[in-house]
Amino acid sequence: MGDAQKFGEAGASWADDRLKSLGAISSSASQIIMGGELSGLVIVAFEFDSIDGAMNGQAGIYKDADLVKLMEDTQVKVQRRNLFRVQAERGSRDGAYGTVLYIAGTPAADSVVEANMDLNWSHIQHGANGLTSMLSVASGPAPFMGTVATWADSLDSLMEASSKNFADPEVQQAMADSKMQVLGRVITRRLF
Repeated sequence: MGDAQKFGEAGASWADDRLKSLGAISSSASQIIMGGELSGLVIVAFEFDSIDGAMNGQAGIYKDADLVKLMEDTQVKVQRRNLFRVQAERGSRDGAYGTVLYIAGTPAADSVVEANMDLNWSHIQHGANGLTSMLSVASGPAPFMGTVATWADSLDSLMEASSKNFADPEVQQAMADSKMQVLGRVITRRLF
């Protein structure tokens, strides 16, 4: 994305509403600030109530002249599209910053993820506004099977809570039981 600031301003002023008119429940854009070779890329996320809704919404974006012009004006080049399913969530998706953990392992049942979310949230809530666990539905060839996203106002507070979470023996056991492995983390700045 050539002009992330302009893209963020459009999202905050009119594009979010336009995306909702295409069926999106929510939308956001966050630029990866720290994340190795991913630094500088922008994660644009849309939530729909079904896969059919996501497919129709995606098609609708490219039929909307204003959204297409926004992508052209800000030099958007799509690098990857993923489809995830939210398995568990706590808190809100508010905050100036965020992180995304890329997770490998055996996909777990929603009931297991919900129980594990309670355990993780007991630590993470002290440094984050929200926590979401997502299972990959369609990500192409990828080493990860899911992601865990957080939203926060202070990255220092989030990292402190995250360290306490990963140091908890019960969390370590839950990760071992599901053969879950963190492949990497990116840190983002919210655009809208």
